[in-house]
Amino acid sequence: MSRLNDPDNFRGRVNYAAHVIAYGRRPTRAFDNCFENYDGDEVATVILRRAKNNARLAANLHRYLSLASIEAAAERLADVPTRRLPEVARQTRARRTAEFDAWIEQQRTTDAVEVRETIADGVHRNR
Repeated sequence: MSRLNDPDNFRGRVNYAAHVIAYGRRPTRAFDNCFENYDGDEVATVILRRAKNNARLAANLHRYLSLASIEAAAERLADVPTRRLPEVARQTRARRTAEFDAWIEQQRTTDAVEVRETIADGVHRNR
């Protein structure tokens, strides 16, 4: 796996996305990956904070991200210092991954029950 796609490479993903935005580069799959590890709010918050000191980044930000969405995320994370955001992002990834895994397991259980019920209904009808 590319280090850029590594969910634990929070700073690398932030740096890459900020670079693409600041220099007006074409967004690629790698750019999208920067926000797709359950910690997109944290990534966007760091970028928004950087934009306050980087005119080039600030000027292009609206072309790549929904300002309303990232401002809402930044407001939710306002009490978290920037230096702590990588750890908060790690916790978010862990929590959301666990939630997703639990949802998948629930779907599998539900599907298995439905299959058993369908089979049982079919057996009873054929008697």
